Amino acid sequence: MSGLFHAIDTLDLFPQYRLHTPAEVLKRNHVSRWEVLRDVVIQQVIQTGVGIALTVLDKEAMGGKEEWDVAWWAQWVRRAQWGIPGVLSLVGLDAKGMSSGNSIFSGALAGGVYPELTQIVLQHGQEVVAPAFADWEIQAAKAIYHLGVPAIQFAVAILIVDTWQYFLHRAMHMN
Repeated sequence: MSGLFHAIDTLDLFPQYRLHTPAEVLKRNHVSRWEVLRDVVIQQVIQTGVGIALTVLDKEAMGGKEEWDVAWWAQWVRRAQWGIPGVLSLVGLDAKGMSSGNSIFSGALAGGVYPELTQIVLQHGQEVVAPAFADWEIQAAKAIYHLGVPAIQFAVAILIVDTWQYFLHRAMHMN
């Protein structure tokens, strides 16, 4: 990409779209192409070293835990429902009065109480009836786990790398 911009600059293509006039360009500090290439190679070596170090120091990837992670997020979805009656009462609405014949909707309005959602699990060798999640809670938890968490991780990674690039670029201009 930089080669394309170099060609546009040296061949004086699209002069009407230049941000700076030729007089302004001549006043600026200039470095040789060799110095630019040297700094780019140094930056690439540093980044490659950091990447290798992170790869070596990183824990081994674990698999088979996805169902547990989704269930953990489903618990948070259920906990978030605890606040629904309080929020509705703040705006003057009665959660119990809004409950309809739909048991899932009524359970959410009641603060995540679903007495009809149960499952049979083995506990110490005996079958026990335990509460279960609603399908929508599992789907919301899967969306959080597979879309929300990676989006936040990606945004944080971009913030870190962009900050790194800014300060390294600034250091190269100052030295």
